[in-house]
Amino acid sequence: MKKIYLLLLSALAFAPAANAWDGAIKTGIAAIADANLTSTAKKSIDAALGGHSITYYAYWLDNVSATEGYTQTKSWHYVAFTAKNKLIPAKKTAKSKVEIVKSAQAYEALVHAVEVLQNRGNATKEEIADNIRFVVGILADLHCPSHYVYADLLPQREWKYYYGNKTYNYMRFWEALAFTNAFSNWRANEFVHQLNRKSEEQIRLLTSGTLTEWIVNNADEYRRIYTMITPDQKFDKKSARLWLNQFYPLSTEYITEAGYRIARVLNGLFDDNVAPVTIK
Repeated sequence: MKKIYLLLLSALAFAPAANAWDGAIKTGIAAIADANLTSTAKKSIDAALGGHSITYYAYWLDNVSATEGYTQTKSWHYVAFTAKNKLIPAKKTAKSKVEIVKSAQAYEALVHAVEVLQNRGNATKEEIADNIRFVVGILADLHCPSHYVYADLLPQREWKYYYGNKTYNYMRFWEALAFTNAFSNWRANEFVHQLNRKSEEQIRLLTSGTLTEWIVNNADEYRRIYTMITPDQKFDKKSARLWLNQFYPLSTEYITEAGYRIARVLNGLFDDNVAPVTIK
C-alpha cells in the first residue's frame, strides 16, 4: 500500500492545479444550486456573502490558492481511491506538511467546511463566507470524473490524445474537450433553463444519502471514462463531434447532480426546516 500512496502522491503533485472545469461550467453548477436554494437559505447565504449569490463565487476556489492564507486550497480539488474503491484519506498519502499540500485533500476539506458551517456560531463572518464558498467549489470539483484518482489506473492518466494537430494530456482532454467544449458559450441562466428540469422526486433521489456516500458512489460511476477512450486515440473534427455527442448526456448529468447536491447541503445548513445532510 505504501507504493500505491507514493504513486498517488506523485500523480497529484504534477496534476494541473485547479484549471478544472472551466468558468462556464462552474458558474452553471452554482447557478443551478442557487436556483434550488430555499428562500430562507438563500437569504442567509447571500447576506453571509456580502450581498452576492453563490454563483458570483463559483470560480473563487480556483483562483484563491494564489492568495496569502489560502495556499493550502491548492490540494482541495482531488480525491484518491484504492483499486477496490476505498477512499484513501489524505493524511495517509503524505508524510510531511509539504507533501500534504500536494495530496488529495478535497474530501477532508469538504467535510471540514460543512462542520464549520454546522457550528458557525463559533465562526467569524469571514470564516462563514469562506466555508460557503469552499462547499460550492469543492462539491463542483467532486462531480468531475478526472478529479478522481484511482490507484489501479494511474498509468491511464499518462495517456495522450490527439485532436487535429494538437496533443492533449489526460486532464486537458477530459476537462477542456469532453466537458468544457460543449458548454464554453453557455451563460448561467442557460444552465438553469436547460438543465434544471428534474422533478422533485428525481432531485430527492439524487440528493439522498450521506455526503460520503455521494463521493464513493461518484468514484464507482466515474471509472467508466477509462473505458470510453483508448490511449493514443486520434480525432478529426467529425469523429470528435460524434464522440462528444455520445458523452454529452453524461456530462449534463454530472453538472446537474453537482448543482442539486450543493443546494441540498446548503439548505440543510441554513434552513431549519430542511434536514441536514449527514456526513457519514
